[in-house]
This record gives sequence, C-alpha cells and structure tokens, in this order.
Amino acid sequence: MVSTAKRTLEMQLLLGPDDTVPVAGRFSYRSDRPYEVEVAFISRGETVATWLFARDLLIDGLRDEVGHGDVRVWPTHRAGGAHRVHIELATDDSICELAVRTTELTAWLEQTTAIVPPGHEGRHLDIDAHLARLLAGKC
Repeated sequence: MVSTAKRTLEMQLLLGPDDTVPVAGRFSYRSDRPYEVEVAFISRGETVATWLFARDLLIDGLRDEVGHGDVRVWPTHRAGGAHRVHIELATDDSICELAVRTTELTAWLEQTTAIVPPGHEGRHLDIDAHLARLLAGKC
C-alpha cells in the first residue's frame, strides 16, 4: 500500500528585495518514491510548473544551506519577521527563488518522515519494479 502526504503551502515568489507575489505550492510525497518530493506550483487553479527533487534537500535546508545546480535550499530569519525557508530553482534560462514559512514546511515534512523515516528509504523502494519500468521504456 502506498502512503502519501500532501499539503498546499502558501509561498512567496521573490521578485526583488521588497517585491513578492503569492504562489501556492502543492507538496506531495509518496512512500513508493521515498527519496523524492513533488511540488506543483499553482496559479489561478492551474498547475503552471512541477518540480521533483530530493526530500533530503528540504529536511537539511531547514537548518543549513544545501544543494547546488538546479535546486538550493536555505533557512532565513529577518528581524521582526517569520522564519522562512528559501527554495531556489534553476533552469538553463532562469532562476526562481521562493520562500515558505518554516513552521508550515516543517509540519508537512514531519508527515513525510512519519511515513518513511530518513535513512529508511531503501526499505520502501521496489528496485525490481523500477528496473522493469526502465527496461520496458516506461520511465
């Protein structure tokens, strides 16, 4: 049986030092894909982009700056402001920086770690099924 954790979090797309736009991010986690999370970015009820990346980036990004290349994550705290986690997503053409409240992201990550504790992902990964899909050209 596949267990899931899904939650839509209010995020801020950072356009400049004091310029942001609210964006909804639908965070999804599945026990049969224990290393990854999916974030679907939603605008006006439509998914405008979807990213897959390692759950460990979000977990470790609560405390330290982590990642390189396409995805980077780090914690921030402004005087008088809420604690936030920044997520930077890069493509060949552009870079997008988003911020999410640390408390909200932590609550969702706790749901994922209740499903598959960090370090136990291999116990939930069906390598034979993934290999069969790969060899059948269905990946």
